[in-house]
Amino acid sequence: MINVLDPKDRWLLDRYSDFTASVIYKLIALSKDGRGFSQTGMTYIEEKAIETMTELYEQPELEYVESLMHGKAYEEANFNAYVNASKNYSMRYFGGDAPLYLKYNEYSGGSPDGLMGEGENVKWLWEGKCPKNPKNHYMYCKFKSQWDLKEKRPEYYAQLQFLLMITKADGAHFSSFDSRFKDKSKQLKIIEVLPDQKFQDNLDIRIQLAQIEKLKIISEFLN
Repeated sequence: MINVLDPKDRWLLDRYSDFTASVIYKLIALSKDGRGFSQTGMTYIEEKAIETMTELYEQPELEYVESLMHGKAYEEANFNAYVNASKNYSMRYFGGDAPLYLKYNEYSGGSPDGLMGEGENVKWLWEGKCPKNPKNHYMYCKFKSQWDLKEKRPEYYAQLQFLLMITKADGAHFSSFDSRFKDKSKQLKIIEVLPDQKFQDNLDIRIQLAQIEKLKIISEFLN
């Protein structure tokens, strides 16, 4: 059962029925006719419509549980390695037992892994990944810029751009960490991501359209 006094359960309740940064990429792809949402996008919108009409009684089952557990197990080590490498000692970590959820509007939001600054004066944010498959970290190590991230990992690029929209931060760091690599200089990869205004403008429109579709689904079901 959900316990409203538990920070993690509170976090689940706060984001329940919202379009969230971690999967916001699902709203970007167009339908085959180039007008609406892809099937993946419509399924996601429908899920959020159902959540809007229901109460959250227990923690939902998560997709890719094994990968998520691996990532969470090494996330703090990733953060510590990132802070030591970047010298961003004022970066605050929001993983672990006290996740942070920030609203973009009344129906969407996101959870940054780390922030520098507070309130409306957020300067920088951090998003860490700890791939279960070393092949993914190997790929990230070869990335040269945020455009490689946009091309090869559009889901993470969308997540970061949306978090930048939410926090109004000047920029973000994406860091991948894998301590299994024998060469310690290859255990951490940091990629700077700056606001992409064109991408953000399009994402803002897609979120608004998704909310319209969500309300339509709810109206059709209740009437």
